[in-house]
Amino acid sequence: MGRRNRAAQLNMQLPQLQNLIKRDPKSYEAEFMQQYRHFQSTLSIFLMKPDEDAKELAELITFISQVCVCYPKETTEFPQHIVDLLQEHCQVLHPELRRSLVQALILLRNRNVLDNTKLLPLFFTLFKCKDKSLRELLYSHIVTDIKNANAKAKNNKLNKTLQSFMFTILESARTGSVDQNAVAAKKSVDICIELYHKNIWNDAKTVNVIAEACFSPVPKISATAVKFFLTSNEERDESSDEDDDLPDINRMQQAAVYTKKTKAKARKLESAKKKLKRKSKSQRAESFNFSALHLLNDPQGFAEKLYSRITSKDDRWEVRLMKMNLVSRVIGIHQLTILGFYTLLIKYLQPTQRDVTMVLVAAAQASHTLVPPDALEPVLKAIANNFVNDRTSNEVMAVGINGIREICSRQPLAMDATLLQDLTQYKTFKEKSVVMAARSLISLFRQVNPELLAKKDRGKSATIRLKDGTLKVVHYGENTDGLEGLQGLEQLDEQEAQEGEEDAWDAWEVDDDSDSDDSDGWINVPDDNGDHFNVSDDEDGEKAKDDGENADADTEEGDGKRKRRIGKRQLRKLQEAAGDEEAPLSEAEQKKLKEELEAKQAEQQKQQEAILKLATSRILTPADFAKLDEMRNSDDPAATAARNKKRAAEDDASKQNDNTVDEYDILGPRKRAKRDYEARMASIQEGRDSREKFGSKKGSKDRGSTTNREKARNKNYQMIQQKMSVKLKAKRSLAEKQKSLRAAINKQKRRKH
Repeated sequence: MGRRNRAAQLNMQLPQLQNLIKRDPKSYEAEFMQQYRHFQSTLSIFLMKPDEDAKELAELITFISQVCVCYPKETTEFPQHIVDLLQEHCQVLHPELRRSLVQALILLRNRNVLDNTKLLPLFFTLFKCKDKSLRELLYSHIVTDIKNANAKAKNNKLNKTLQSFMFTILESARTGSVDQNAVAAKKSVDICIELYHKNIWNDAKTVNVIAEACFSPVPKISATAVKFFLTSNEERDESSDEDDDLPDINRMQQAAVYTKKTKAKARKLESAKKKLKRKSKSQRAESFNFSALHLLNDPQGFAEKLYSRITSKDDRWEVRLMKMNLVSRVIGIHQLTILGFYTLLIKYLQPTQRDVTMVLVAAAQASHTLVPPDALEPVLKAIANNFVNDRTSNEVMAVGINGIREICSRQPLAMDATLLQDLTQYKTFKEKSVVMAARSLISLFRQVNPELLAKKDRGKSATIRLKDGTLKVVHYGENTDGLEGLQGLEQLDEQEAQEGEEDAWDAWEVDDDSDSDDSDGWINVPDDNGDHFNVSDDEDGEKAKDDGENADADTEEGDGKRKRRIGKRQLRKLQEAAGDEEAPLSEAEQKKLKEELEAKQAEQQKQQEAILKLATSRILTPADFAKLDEMRNSDDPAATAARNKKRAAEDDASKQNDNTVDEYDILGPRKRAKRDYEARMASIQEGRDSREKFGSKKGSKDRGSTTNREKARNKNYQMIQQKMSVKLKAKRSLAEKQKSLRAAINKQKRRKH
């Protein structure tokens, strides 16, 4: 009788039976089979009306999923029953029952009862259900399961299956019913993006699946995909990854020195050390991530298709602006040619246009060396006419000049001399932001093409490089071989051949104490002798000055004697004599000039071939590059500052990810606007609220400390029980106690009145 009561009680309490089965499966096999048959009969009855709530069925499914690992043979068909139930009736099931079924499948997957290739496609279809909590559960499980499947090695079979399935979901959202498939497609795109950020699905197929989502008719899907391409790799939020959330051991050890030592803190420190040790052991080699835009299969087709979506104006302005930004990045990275895109930008280049700075950013990002200058010239003129004029504010003028500078830094050939010289005249403007923008434009063209600048704006180093021919202007369509950084390689070989001699380095290095008179160039002259040089911006004067000093240097090398430098009067005469150089040349002079130019080009070609031969026949070490830089600086000190600026600009450009342009580079430094009366009064009132009131603090309870009497009243009795006053108080007689009590009562009465 007792056994039957216990069996009946176990049948009613499934959690207790579950605990007993896990402890001893063989002893309770009969009870389990009874519950399993009960599940089958309940399931067959439920399938007649699947839209009803079935709490008993949910409890049975949870129970069997917990203990099915103990009876694998008896429960071989159990997972398939749940999968079939969800596939056929997922839309009409009760939310609680549907969640119980999904949790049971997740439990079976975690215990390797189910294969993820069959389970994950089902979960993607369940995204169609209108249940937010269920979608969050499915999303977290799918990401975690795929991450675990690719932890040790790439599971290409699973990855390809799921990526193909996601592509079909996106296609169904485009062609089928939008209401049913839009949510599933949106979650699929979110999963692809999350796995790409976690460096799990970082292949080209994932990127192209997300790229296909950019053309979805659902605005949320297309906006999510476009934002993915616009976010750079450095801006990823890695703090959500639990693997990277490592404790700070040094901080914990430092805190343990000054805090109380407890066993709990010691255990916490030891666990942190073990976690860090496990992380260092399991750390794999660093994976180098390329930008997602580099993995596009057809960048030209992608950009053209997205450009057509922008021109259709079906989306809101914010979405069109993001797509415009994405098209410009694709054009800049892959150096594409979409001439209609620049015509589209001109329409939005107005100071009153909303988010016009982002339009300028798109114009700058879409510029590169292969864009025809004729296509970018209308863009520059539109910016100059609309932004840089007397009718606009100072901030608008600075934004316009900065936008022109960013475009010209990528395609300098789009600028003509007339427009550039008009813009450089703003270097004397009254507003500082406009002056800084104009000066930055001058500095740019001093590096790339100083011939377009006025003579007074070219600067000393640019003028010297123009005279000696070291400044090379890259023309449209010209491709450099990347050998600019290897100039002087033949001198390095000669230097290494002489390294056996003891005085080789002494003869090569420049003595710090040597006078400027022994130098080859005129840049090393001390400041005391600066009066001998004319620092005017006249190009002819600089030419005469350079020729005279080169003659001095040649004389010093030839006979070892130093001649007197050219003074100001002689230099002025040379300038007047050189003023007639603009006269037309004769045929003999033109022929001679042409021969000199051809000889110079042949010599440069010969040097390039020699450098290329040396570069391909030896391996250069970092020490060799350091020697090359040092030799260049010692040979041509005049160009050192210009090279440093160029190197700094290249470093800044290398820091930029995917050739992007920061909006703050377009805005430039801005002066703080003057506040109005209401803003000033609000600031004054905010300062008064946190400040203490004036006046006496007498009678206030907010004191810095308390009296000794108050402190003694709050002390623990164990601290004062040995005091004489306390002992005498305990030994008082009855009359003394009555007397003190009467005095206390009278005192309280006086306080009331």
